[in-house]
Amino acid sequence: MSLYEPDIDRQTLAPRIVDFYENTNEYRLFTKVKWQAWFKPFAIIYRFISRFVKQIDLPLSSRQIEMTGEIFAINDDKDGRANTRAWVRKIKGEVVFVALYSTHEKDRRTYMNISLPLPWSSMIGILELNQIGNELQLSSKKVHTPNADSGIYLAFKHWLVKLPIEEQFHVKETTDGILVANHIMWIFSIPFLKIEYHIYHHEDVHQ
Repeated sequence: MSLYEPDIDRQTLAPRIVDFYENTNEYRLFTKVKWQAWFKPFAIIYRFISRFVKQIDLPLSSRQIEMTGEIFAINDDKDGRANTRAWVRKIKGEVVFVALYSTHEKDRRTYMNISLPLPWSSMIGILELNQIGNELQLSSKKVHTPNADSGIYLAFKHWLVKLPIEEQFHVKETTDGILVANHIMWIFSIPFLKIEYHIYHHEDVHQ
């Protein structure tokens, strides 16, 4: 997390947030997926595709479910970025999300650089990290700088296209040491998906 300083302060950010991003394998994620009503017909159609490609294969139900996962190192020569890590997430043993995490720097700001492999292409999320009190915001929106790299892109061979999609995470630590993360996504500035995570350290007892 020190890579993202001075835009965040590792010393004043909630300790569990820092620990989660640096020791992700030590945590359990419980999630609730809430599709906006207007988008549900598209989500149903998309599921036929997502089950095949094993990418962003989210449930249609809004009931809470555990999302398991592991972190793997990726060969930088094959990925093309530095210190890339894959976070593979599963629901009931089935892969639902694969994201390759790295960073890049521009104008003295470090961005979280996330690649989602797709058939013959990849979706790339460039997120800027900002601290709000002791809480963390990760956003594909250009929060502070008009020429920031923040955004969601589709990469195909040598072509890169900015998509009309935005996402934002807000992560906070509760008084009992549990992390709550809200993930909101927009398309053409219209919200279509909200995911709520409750994140527990393995040593915590989940009721």
